[in-house]
Amino acid sequence: MLTKKQKFVYGFARFGSTIFMGLYDFASFYIYWQVFKLDPALAGIMGAAGKITIMIASYIIGFISDSIWTRLGRRKPFILTGAPMLALSGFLHFTPIYFLTSIDQSSLFLWGVGTSVLFHIFYAWLLTPYQAWLPEISEPHERIDISMIQNLSNIFGQVVSTVTSFSAKMLVASGLLTPLMGLYALVLVALFTPQVFILPVERKTETIRPSLRDFLTVFRYPEYMKWMGVRGLMSASVQMLSISIVAYIEYVIGVEKTLASASFGLILVLFVAGAFPLWSRLGKTRGKGYALSLAITVLVVTLLLTPVPHFINETALKILFGYLIVAVGAVAVSAYVLFPYAVLADLAHWYQERTGENRAGLFTGFEGIPINIFESLAYLVTGYLMSLPNVNGYTMGLILWGPIGAFFALIALLLLKKTNIDPFLARNR
Repeated sequence: MLTKKQKFVYGFARFGSTIFMGLYDFASFYIYWQVFKLDPALAGIMGAAGKITIMIASYIIGFISDSIWTRLGRRKPFILTGAPMLALSGFLHFTPIYFLTSIDQSSLFLWGVGTSVLFHIFYAWLLTPYQAWLPEISEPHERIDISMIQNLSNIFGQVVSTVTSFSAKMLVASGLLTPLMGLYALVLVALFTPQVFILPVERKTETIRPSLRDFLTVFRYPEYMKWMGVRGLMSASVQMLSISIVAYIEYVIGVEKTLASASFGLILVLFVAGAFPLWSRLGKTRGKGYALSLAITVLVVTLLLTPVPHFINETALKILFGYLIVAVGAVAVSAYVLFPYAVLADLAHWYQERTGENRAGLFTGFEGIPINIFESLAYLVTGYLMSLPNVNGYTMGLILWGPIGAFFALIALLLLKKTNIDPFLARNR
């Protein structure tokens, strides 16, 4: 059992990491494309390179963190060293103009790919052991509450990254981007470091040595593998939304940059964070599977409606319809960002109860494989879409990304219907 203070220290650390990952997932493509003027197809390859890197790194680091034991336990050494390295690599990724002597396409692309690879290695180094820690220091009934703290922190981090992305051109012109990224780096280190001193060391269990048999373990766990399919498909859909939404609001909805940053950030906080209690209550009473199925259904419908503002000529109506899409979509996405932490912890705990083997790090690390394969695909598809010819002053890709994202979400919904992600539901009742 964790105290309220320990739950907060564990969960709120996500604010720091989400600022950087939010900037990467939500704004890196946009900033390199719209601010640094990198070709969108190259920006898509840059994003895919990072996701392929974290796919490999997450699995390896999950194995390593399961296999070692120090006086700080298994997970704390990775948190202590990973936070400053993630902060540094994230800082470098978003400040190429202060380090490159020539901002040509080749130099910018190589810098973006190189720092993207480093950023994702250290993200895996920090976050894979961090998340694997959850089932080892908490009980099942605590995890939805802890997930809510994590995801509220994620939302606040996303708001910060959203405002920063819309303000990128101004920040670069005024010379404020470097100190701002430095501040974000300090916040990241300051939030993760206290965990080493405040949170308990997990119970020492038998040291696990990586083997092919361990790798095959995940394939013998049907519910986990089906959940990985859902995660991968939903990751593609949500990633396409994240990559495209900034430019979509700016160009298709037609909201000015300064207004868009404030209004979209406000909508994100009100509707995503505001929907957490709804989904949490529904998840506890009807199950996470029921709540998530409902949310994905709403998301599919919302994404299918994203091309509509393109055909609306009245400015006020276009903005009203556009922000209605954003608000409803935010409510739907909030369930997807709320439940995965708790689902993974429950599935890992359920496996340990049935087999006596602790594979939390393995399951957490393997999760990165389907997620990042599909996120890489999302970057490549979005990069291609944004390279399509212009219609009404913006690329045709800003009209097509929503229906394509809906296709991925619909397949995820069909698979979720066949997956039990609530192994403790009857017991908790």
